[in-house]
Amino acid sequence: MTYFSVRMRANTQGRHISGAERIVDAAHVAETCAQLAQRALDHPKGEAAQTHLTVEALDVAAITHADALRVDVAECADPDAARAVIHGLLAPLTPHVDALIRETFAARDMRGAMLVCAGTGARLEPDCERGVRVSHMDTLEYTQATGKDAAREALVLASKVAAHPDVIAELCISDDPEYTTGYVAHAGTYTRIPHIKPAGSRAGARAFLVREGADIPALIDYLERQPVLIRTEAQA
Repeated sequence: MTYFSVRMRANTQGRHISGAERIVDAAHVAETCAQLAQRALDHPKGEAAQTHLTVEALDVAAITHADALRVDVAECADPDAARAVIHGLLAPLTPHVDALIRETFAARDMRGAMLVCAGTGARLEPDCERGVRVSHMDTLEYTQATGKDAAREALVLASKVAAHPDVIAELCISDDPEYTTGYVAHAGTYTRIPHIKPAGSRAGARAFLVREGADIPALIDYLERQPVLIRTEAQA
């Protein structure tokens, strides 16, 4: 079977609006392009003025596989409770947890994720405005998408990221003003955190907590270019 990476990036006057992607077989390329283009037009952050679609054939031998993270759900009634949960999960992993949380909530319209050294708290990505865009991932078995499935897409992305040995944890606060559930991924578990921010807030970004001494160029190459298909629990 031949696989294709289908990627969508959309912006308005240089401001990031939407991004999404799939890995599909040839029979599903056309419908996937149409679905992702429509998604760029319907985004809560506004209708995109420029939408770019990329279709790339993949070398099947180069595709790797990883298991989906286990899913847990934290009990959070409001953003203060959500921050307490985040702090409790990340504090044992870095002495810079407060700065990590503060910077992730303060970010706006980043195309990619922050790379943060667990030991020093320093930002490690070459372009701190852009961040590092995780790309080339999907589930092992095709799932038809009729619109945005934020929970599924986040789990797939988090599972790819967590499969790299230099990533200790991930914190995600979606910048979608209508989506208020974030997550922390660590030690094989994806912890969904409801009410992570107030409805209507444009705050949010991703931050990857990285081992001190990690090979950053190799990590970025994996995150941005390595095709990975995720085995979900239903496929195990």
